Parts: sequence; C-alpha cells; structure tokens
Amino acid sequence: MSFLWSTLGGESMAGEDARLAFQRIINKLLNINLKAKDIYPVYDYFHSTRNKPNYVFYAEVKGIAIFNSLKKTNLSWFTFGETVKLLFTSQTKQDIVVGQRVISAKWRDDEAKKL
Repeated sequence: MSFLWSTLGGESMAGEDARLAFQRIINKLLNINLKAKDIYPVYDYFHSTRNKPNYVFYAEVKGIAIFNSLKKTNLSWFTFGETVKLLFTSQTKQDIVVGQRVISAKWRDDEAKKL
C-alpha cells in the first residue's frame, strides 16, 4: 500500500467540505480518483501568511500511479526520508513531519489489529 502526500494546493468551492476539495483537486491535477473512505485528515490550522485555514490530508492508494505531469511541472513520488532534501517552507516541513507521525501511528494500529 502506498500513501499519497501532495504539496499541491487548491481552493475549496463555496460550501465544499475540505476533504471533498482535496479529493477533487487530486483528481483534477493528478488524475487519481480517490475514494472518500481512503482520505484521512492529519490536522488543520490557520495559515497566517495566507490568512485562511489550511487542511492537511493524506490518502491511501492501492499502488503507485503513473500520472501525466502538469504543464511546466514534473511530478514524482517521494519517500518521507527523501522529502528532507527538497526545498519547502518551514510550515510545509512541519506539515510533513506531523503527517508522517499520523500515518505511522495509523499503520501501527492497523498492523496491531491484524494480530
């Protein structure tokens, strides 16, 4: 099982739930059709620089998808360990650290249930 971590962003439509906005944006940008049951919240906070709420989600995907690149942008899969080499803002780095902890905790819980 692979996990989708995306630093892609987007805006929700009027009245749209943040989880549904994530689902729509990932589908539009990456052509990955996520099921709502496979999308998990990590946390949310008020982003003072953007002056709006920011939501962090992750999604379970059945396999690593090959997707078409966005115009003028190359997309690639990264492990959490590889993300430390990438240039991100301190807030995005914090989002990744918290996301990794949440995903790892869920994975441990899921493995314990199998025993």
